[in-house]
Amino acid sequence: MKTKYPRYQDYVIKDGKLIGEFEEMYRDFEDPWEQTTRERDAFEKLICLEIIRREGYRRVIELGCGFGEFTSQIQRVSGCALGIDISQTAIHEAKKRHSDTQFVVGDILDFNLYRNFRPDCVVLSEITWYILDKLEALKSFLRQNLRGGGIIHLLMTYASGEQKYGREFFTNLDEIMEWWDCVDYRDWGTLSKAEYNGGKRTFFHGIII
Repeated sequence: MKTKYPRYQDYVIKDGKLIGEFEEMYRDFEDPWEQTTRERDAFEKLICLEIIRREGYRRVIELGCGFGEFTSQIQRVSGCALGIDISQTAIHEAKKRHSDTQFVVGDILDFNLYRNFRPDCVVLSEITWYILDKLEALKSFLRQNLRGGGIIHLLMTYASGEQKYGREFFTNLDEIMEWWDCVDYRDWGTLSKAEYNGGKRTFFHGIII
């Protein structure tokens, strides 16, 4: 099948600019980011699941859930999880794959979804680069409406000189944590592997204040 762009990454960020064609990407590619295979055992996601288990979070929202692989794992740990994604194709597939987990099509700024679900923890897993223009509004909502709840943030950062997009926001974990000034941090760290080519997988967990 002919695709609009040769790589799924080009539907998201291309030449240092946000494209944001998520629905088209999911229609054209079977498994973006290899999320049904390689990402299943990502170290930072295992850490996230352990934090959810340790803290006893029982109602967890994952923003930008894609095919719902990670949301389903969160469901097994917490007992109740909701996956949100802007792509109808992704959510349709998530519902087929994981019938025991709740999924809904929505934008991360659809705040009624949060109000209706009443989460005690919000998870952002590898989506922050794609929602930079919405982060300030999200942070403001969390600060005003979910104070005392948990937040877990997972994000890949890039080797020095490699990052072309989002540098005005942050480039490393210290800058990420400085930006999230509504969080009382409890856990954080970085993970490095040769295959990351100098990049790092970062994580933090904290309480919204």
